[in-house]
Amino acid sequence: MRKTGAILATTALLMGSALAADAPANSPLPAGKPAGTHQAALEMGGVWLVIGLAAVAGIIAAVASTTQGTSGTSS
Repeated sequence: MRKTGAILATTALLMGSALAADAPANSPLPAGKPAGTHQAALEMGGVWLVIGLAAVAGIIAAVASTTQGTSGTSS
């Protein structure tokens, strides 16, 4: 059973790459070309926003954990 599964998986992988090589050069995703690099560069701003928010949350957590609270009553 494992042998049959391995043969089927190998055949599917080989056929997939063989069919991709036949794609026309003017197709939306030509074989061997990067896909969506311009779009990914435009969306990088959202990643920086998440990183910034995580950094601010980390700083607030660090300050809150090291700050000693004072009691409301004076002695």
